[in-house]
Amino acid sequence: MSTVEEMTERNEENFSRAAITLLKGIVSRGRDEVLWQFIVNDRSALSDYFRRIGLILIIDEVDEYAYLKQEDAAGLPRLVQRYQLSYPVSMLLVQLRKALGEQDTASGDTRLVISFADIMRRMEPFLPVPGNEMKFRQSLEHTIGQVVQLGFLQKLKGSEDEYEVRPVLRSFVDAQWLSDFNEKLAEYEAHGQMLHQGTAEDKSDENEGEEGLLGEFVRNE
Repeated sequence: MSTVEEMTERNEENFSRAAITLLKGIVSRGRDEVLWQFIVNDRSALSDYFRRIGLILIIDEVDEYAYLKQEDAAGLPRLVQRYQLSYPVSMLLVQLRKALGEQDTASGDTRLVISFADIMRRMEPFLPVPGNEMKFRQSLEHTIGQVVQLGFLQKLKGSEDEYEVRPVLRSFVDAQWLSDFNEKLAEYEAHGQMLHQGTAEDKSDENEGEEGLLGEFVRNE
């Protein structure tokens, strides 16, 4: 096989790997430097490919991540999954987005690391009063695990209780989104206060009936 043929085959393999990984979820530079560079350098060909099947390639070179968005107007079968989110998952996403906003205002740093204790402090006012601390922690750990699977949190290597809030959350829960869903957020917070006071039924493990805060999202990495 000639050098030109080898390069062509390698490029095709890289293209296929990039396309498949993007279809599975978010690609970030921090997780795969080689793949990230290929996506950035070959964005035109990838965009053309995905456009044929009704998908839009989104690349954020500031926060260094890429993902696919469904183009609903295309009228094609849905490839990007929609998620119905439970109350605790929705509430945690809101709290994480608020934490990002607080950090942006305070320091402008794009990397936010948050501890389990801080998550618990932020979430406690909106969850039922814990009768059993171990059960409460396990429930919260389950909620955090779901957010990790969605791709908005990443557990830090070598740490037992620290997570990085992934910058892609800004794209899905942005200022305009928060404004548009302000009434819904108020309902969630009111419901959370009732749960905490013991005056509302806890349905935190149920997904049905929750419309879900995110309009669309891809599978995690």
